[in-house]
Amino acid sequence: MIIRDIIMMINNKCLNVLVISLWLSACGSSTNDSEQNSAAHATQATDTKTAQPEANTAQASEQQVKAILKGHKMTKAQDDMSNWQRGRVQFLNLEGGFYGIITDSGQKILPMNMAKEFAQHGAIVRIKGKVKNVMTIQQWGTPFTITDIELITPGDQANKNEM
Repeated sequence: MIIRDIIMMINNKCLNVLVISLWLSACGSSTNDSEQNSAAHATQATDTKTAQPEANTAQASEQQVKAILKGHKMTKAQDDMSNWQRGRVQFLNLEGGFYGIITDSGQKILPMNMAKEFAQHGAIVRIKGKVKNVMTIQQWGTPFTITDIELITPGDQANKNEM
């Protein structure tokens, strides 16, 4: 009989703990819901009041970016290489091998459409073309589409293995 009373008392205490835990968790969630609703109303009110200054901030940021870019060296002249450039053709044994051109000014150009007769290591060429905005597996130089090319000084002829 004493054992049964002890078991009943333990069960009642466990049941009481369980009921109190559920009650507290239910109270906490209703408080959180009302807090979230209050926060949402406050945010909405703030958004309506600050809509105009945010637009001014966006305009100011755009003006700052333009001011920064104005002094930046990346200009249309660098992108548009429609004037003749002189450089040396080089075979680079990277990523399976490819031909690149290093201009007299030191710029690395990755020709995307160079004819095979100009693929001569050490050749001096003059080229015209446009910068091509692509990513390449070579990850070397500026991708470039050649529109005109002239051979000034021949170099070493390409091996069939290199092509």
